[in-house]
Amino acid sequence: MSYQRGGKVWIDGSGCGWVALEEDWSGGLLPEDLVAEAGLIGVDFKLVDHGTRAAMGGYAKVDNRWLFFLSHQSMEFHPIKGVPVYLLGDFNNWKCAPRYQLTETADGWGAWINLEILEQFDQCEFKFFSGEGRWMEPHEHFPAYIQEETSIRNSWFHQKRTGRDLFSFRLIKPQGSQGAEKWAQTRPTGSFGFSYDGSRSSFRIFAPRAENVELFVFNNPAKTKVQKFAMEISEDGSWSFESQENLSGKHYQYSITQKDNREAPYTKEIIDPYARAMVGRNGPAVALNLPPRGVDEKFNPPSIGDAVVVEAHLRDLLAHASCDLTDAERLEFGGLTRYLQSEDCYLRKLGANVVELQPVHEFDARAKEDYHWGYMPVNFFSPASVYSNNPTDGSVIQEFSQLVKSFHDAGLAVVLDVVYNHVGIPPHLMHLDMGIYCLSDEKGNLTNFSGCGNDLRCEAEPVKKLIIDSLIYWVEVFDVDGFRFDLGELLGFELLSEIELELKKIKPGILLFAEPWSFRGRLPSDMKQTSFALWSDACREELLNYAKNESGKDLVVKLLTHGLDPQNLTPYQSVNYLESHDDYSLVDRFRDLAVWQDQDTIPDEVIYRIMVAMGLLMLAPGVPMISAGQDFLRHKNGIRNTYTMGEVNALDYKLEQTYASECRFIRDLIKLRLSEPGRRSRSAGADEWEIHSFSSDLPSVIAMGWKSLKTLEKFLIIANPTTQKSNVNLPDSWRIGPKLLAGYRSNNSDIGQAIPLSFSWFSLS
Repeated sequence: MSYQRGGKVWIDGSGCGWVALEEDWSGGLLPEDLVAEAGLIGVDFKLVDHGTRAAMGGYAKVDNRWLFFLSHQSMEFHPIKGVPVYLLGDFNNWKCAPRYQLTETADGWGAWINLEILEQFDQCEFKFFSGEGRWMEPHEHFPAYIQEETSIRNSWFHQKRTGRDLFSFRLIKPQGSQGAEKWAQTRPTGSFGFSYDGSRSSFRIFAPRAENVELFVFNNPAKTKVQKFAMEISEDGSWSFESQENLSGKHYQYSITQKDNREAPYTKEIIDPYARAMVGRNGPAVALNLPPRGVDEKFNPPSIGDAVVVEAHLRDLLAHASCDLTDAERLEFGGLTRYLQSEDCYLRKLGANVVELQPVHEFDARAKEDYHWGYMPVNFFSPASVYSNNPTDGSVIQEFSQLVKSFHDAGLAVVLDVVYNHVGIPPHLMHLDMGIYCLSDEKGNLTNFSGCGNDLRCEAEPVKKLIIDSLIYWVEVFDVDGFRFDLGELLGFELLSEIELELKKIKPGILLFAEPWSFRGRLPSDMKQTSFALWSDACREELLNYAKNESGKDLVVKLLTHGLDPQNLTPYQSVNYLESHDDYSLVDRFRDLAVWQDQDTIPDEVIYRIMVAMGLLMLAPGVPMISAGQDFLRHKNGIRNTYTMGEVNALDYKLEQTYASECRFIRDLIKLRLSEPGRRSRSAGADEWEIHSFSSDLPSVIAMGWKSLKTLEKFLIIANPTTQKSNVNLPDSWRIGPKLLAGYRSNNSDIGQAIPLSFSWFSLS
């Protein structure tokens, strides 16, 4: 059928652009959004007339009748003169009949069909047929119904597509990156955005290649009573406007006129890249002065070696939270603030000391109720308007500030999951200057190393400044404690190193995490020179392989000793995890085991294997991270990508009771890891610990001992991923005074045995 995210975009041979929607246009910005998602710039969007729609899609609704039309232009060949042409479809059992014979016109062949003939069909297939025995194929680009078993394409009728579903637009070919090189290699200086110094309002934006920039100021978010101000360009490539009027609290946006390589200049309305609050993804922005920092003293996050991270999404936490919240509050920053103040708050009970919040930058949600993970940002300074109680007045600044304070009051450092490698829809930066801000290939086409389109040109100096200014803003104003960089490879080693340098000037203990990969490759081993901790897919896969398949023991031992990522200088340069928001949940990755057939409940054996994997995760040196709900075995019903599936992602807190022993085991492990005995995992330096390995009658059983060279402490770990009971060969010195610190299906009598599917952490005197 060819519809994706609500429509299909194509360019015809003449260079004209087309957008076909999967239902009649409701008046929104969907046509422009789809063009932007395709990595194109389009202007002059027009809803086509019924005749054009019928010629391309095969039909249109006109004056309470359906017009079915076969256009000369859409045919590969013309029917023989005098030979009849018929409309065939599900509605007439695909049989030729006089009432469905088309009448020839100057432009093609047409037939009028009364509404009642098709009213029983919500949708159906149809096709035009020549009496000489030939089928007329649907338009090559217009969405058609494809019969997968035969690959036959039939035209597709739908009651919700009456003719108001097809747009034409003018395709823009921007200037490209060649003329942008001078500016891409020059970092802008000074402050951008809006400011008011008590006597003058100032607006400044960097757009060195724009033909013209205008400032639009509105009295309200509906954009009525607009004031238009011409902005002036400076030699440094910035445009500015100043007024003696106090414009604080007003709503505003910019109108950018750019060159087109083929035709007259074109104009786009965009949001200020430095806007500190937005009414919605399309704006307008709220003119806010730089807010003062929200706290007198900065919160000190735990050191990277002492961090235990829980990844969480605001709405997943709140959807079923046992807290007296309104429906609206369960969607907002304010609701999470209230939940954090509750004694029954999941995050407080879990015991982790770092929360990694999935993106809170302004992203591409079309309405407040829309659920998104937030990885399609449209602004890097504005907290998401859909998480605000009132996005029209800028109060989102105070709401997010209060949320961060509430996390800090609960003993949780705040790490923001940030996306600086690509932009969402609408792509304001692409419209600001595609050549400077967006990454393109040799042919001038946008790259897609992010898998999301609209990759940012992160090596360009204006982009570097924008990213660094944004990060500094979130630390200085909101006192956030760190960042996790989505697809960090696209930012590159040099930029990430500069980010570390600048942020440590403000908060020396800043926590910096990153995904080390993209579809282009991986970050270089030079990252070991930084304090970044990189997500370890090696840890994820090897622990899963061990617990699920009972193999890879040597690699897990290596993980427990010093880590699996050979480029690291210290274990804390790896974030160890088994599950994140992306891809399958940990539970779902066990669904292909023979023991798990069709039952809805998780088989006991799978539960035990998962606990072995999670026990080892919490023991391994590095930075452990779990996904919210992982301790009570939340899963996603086997669905891999749940980006917009809020109810699937929402935490079901009833599972805390269903899997009470598992929940308690993981929380005890977190508490133990952060305790004094747990320093074995937090500080696994070879200068203190002497490591011993013990044999077992089962080759996959792990039995390891750590003896402190500074104290009398000994710790013993036994992990058995099998369904068989095993004996561990321990010397007498490792059997004296065992105390079980943490265990799953374990007790103190297990010192010489690893019972089936068990994990044990002992302290020995």
